[in-house]
Amino acid sequence: MIRSGFLSLEERKELESIVRCPSEDHGIARRCNALLLLDDGKSCQQIAQYLYLDDDTIRTWYKKYAEGGFDLMASFDYKGGFSRLSTDEEQSLVSWLDARVCQNVHEVRAFIRNAWQVDYSKPGCIKMMHRLGFEYQKPQALPGHIDEQE
Repeated sequence: MIRSGFLSLEERKELESIVRCPSEDHGIARRCNALLLLDDGKSCQQIAQYLYLDDDTIRTWYKKYAEGGFDLMASFDYKGGFSRLSTDEEQSLVSWLDARVCQNVHEVRAFIRNAWQVDYSKPGCIKMMHRLGFEYQKPQALPGHIDEQE
């Protein structure tokens, strides 16, 4: 049984502001809501029933909050998968990308497929490129007649 009143007034105000903020991530707001209900004296079973969750999920959120505060409770601990390219292959890809301007991710996927026979999905290739420090930049239109004095 988790005792009620474990939140300080300051912590409670912070969690309430997150729950009431419409732009806050839904998953984080839901976790904050569960903690506030626990602090009000509701049981894990009651909260789980209200939020359509398992009561062990509520306990896990509480334990994370008790161990590491808001930051640990709000983290989702998703690490992702391993890259299908080796470190050397990634460095070759970075060098290749630095030497040219690609119009879209399809060119990058084709290069990877031809060079190392590895197929990446479009979102997977985009995520890998972000991890390697690349991002898409929309080209800027230039005027047809440039005044050299301006």
